[in-house]
Amino acid sequence: MREWAVKIRKWLELQFLIWFARLIKICTVVTPYRLGVWVGGVIGVFAYVLISQERKRAIYHLKEVFTDKDERWIRRTALQNFVHLGKSVFEFALITPNRLAKIFHIQGMEAVHAALKQGKGIIYVTGHLGNWELMADAGVAHGVPLSVIAAPIRPVQVNDMVVGLRDRMGVKTIVRSKPGAAKELIRVFKENRALAILIDQDTDVEGAFVDFFGKPAWTPTAAAAMAIKFGAPIIFGYAHRDAQNRHIGIIEGPLYVERTGNDEKDIIANTAMLSKKIETCIYKNPEQWVWMHRRWRRQP
Repeated sequence: MREWAVKIRKWLELQFLIWFARLIKICTVVTPYRLGVWVGGVIGVFAYVLISQERKRAIYHLKEVFTDKDERWIRRTALQNFVHLGKSVFEFALITPNRLAKIFHIQGMEAVHAALKQGKGIIYVTGHLGNWELMADAGVAHGVPLSVIAAPIRPVQVNDMVVGLRDRMGVKTIVRSKPGAAKELIRVFKENRALAILIDQDTDVEGAFVDFFGKPAWTPTAAAAMAIKFGAPIIFGYAHRDAQNRHIGIIEGPLYVERTGNDEKDIIANTAMLSKKIETCIYKNPEQWVWMHRRWRRQP
């Protein structure tokens, strides 16, 4: 593709995201919750049809992982994936504490409260499973002070919208590249808070290649590294959607963290363990992960 065509495509994508963020803001004011979730699903269908690059990537990844499934299952699961993500965006935008209490049930919170009693903070590890944003909201609703570490989103209008929606539900955002982010991270542990980290994407952060669905995938190691450095317990959690668009969150832990004294090897071993837990969750609900993400874009 010619350079000018690439620039035009990127500009159009940027404008779409800006206007989409504005649409979401309007919907939070005028749209009833159930209608908004339905609209999100419809937008997911249109996205599946119109955004060919992401559709093809999702289908390709599903074929690579589920080699025993036929073409019909692969394409149906890819479509369900787009519908789920469309619904998730609107759920995140429209959620309130009262609505959350009605549609989200979480299991295992006693493990979180027990871990907080250690006074070292918590590292909460998850992936882009189910509606991960609502999972964070549910933790706060159950009395857990929680911060999420996240990369800045472009354009800035979308980033501000996402941070604002989290803040509205009591979830604090630590933007990775923001000045003072390192101090904010340390403060989380000093204040005995929970730090949420998603480790299932290939991003430009400290990481290691670990197995993910049978292939090496560059995986962030921050969760394992901080668990070893600060002695904070690791909690694993994930959410999944049911047929009635209700959500169930599952909490596990505190998990065993390998500490042999060789920090480099321990960080990789613990990261591999956490990645395997995410993989297991994806197998259970394959339509509720982000298959269009370039998870294996780098190889060793």
